[in-house]
Parts: sequence; structure tokens; C-alpha cells
Amino acid sequence: MTDTSERVTVRIPQELLEKLKQIQGLKETPTISDTIREGLEQYVELHLPPHHIRKVVIELSRQDNRQLEEFVREGNSVSVDDAVRSAVREYIRSRIDQIAAPGKLHRREGDAVPAEGSSSR
Repeated sequence: MTDTSERVTVRIPQELLEKLKQIQGLKETPTISDTIREGLEQYVELHLPPHHIRKVVIELSRQDNRQLEEFVREGNSVSVDDAVRSAVREYIRSRIDQIAAPGKLHRREGDAVPAEGSSSR
């Protein structure tokens, strides 16, 4: 399979170019074109995810991000993304379990509370 590409010329402000160069240095991307290509791929993935997936973007403090990265380095997860997905899944499961637990049925404000000894049909 041949990989084809097309050259596209884009003008960007100098300030944005400097930020892209910073990212290139941090990520150790070989060229600025590779950095821009990666950014465009992420942009497209974010805005056109597969139909069965909804992407959510979160902003974390540096401290939280460092803790997640350490968590991954220690081998507790394969990636930061995977760790966050797992944490959200577990949180949702625990909340559902709390709500569904006997005697802890969640009532909304305004719901009728059945009187003792009466059925709630």
C-alpha cells in the first residue's frame, strides 16, 4: 500500500510557530512538519471520532498529570489515557452500585414516599 500525501501551504502567526517549535522540542519530533501533522491528526480524531466513541477532553493540573505519569511509569496502567478511562469506569460503577444498593434507592426531590405498609404500585 502506497502512502500518498499532498503539500498544503498554510500561513500561521509567528507566536503560534514558536509554540509549535516548543512542542517539537518537548516531544522530540524530528521536524516541525511532523509536529504539525501530529497536531492535525489529533484535531481530526477529536472532531471526527468513530461513531461509537465520544471523546472528552479534560485539563489536569501539573501535579495531577505528574501523578498520573508516575502511576503509568510504575506499571499500573499502559498509558495516562487508559488510567483515566479506567478511573472513570470504576467511579461510574461505584456510583451505580451505591444508587442500586437495597435501602439506598435514589429518590429525586418531589418524588412521593410510600407510607409504611402500603405498596408502591
